[in-house]
Amino acid sequence: MVSGFVKTFSSFAYRNFFKKESTYFTAVVASGVAFSIAFNTMFDKYWDKKTAGTKWVDIKDRYVEN
Repeated sequence: MVSGFVKTFSSFAYRNFFKKESTYFTAVVASGVAFSIAFNTMFDKYWDKKTAGTKWVDIKDRYVEN
């Protein structure tokens, strides 16, 4: 039922990440930080594209003299 790849991957993950509590904790925290950075970067790019032309950076020249 379980393929060789899944068995190999699960034993690799257990040996290297889940066997010790300290490495499990480090893996969870590192994954959370990486997800947070990736999500924020992608959402910022989406928001900048969606609101282009309406942000202060885009309309500042109309209201402020240099």
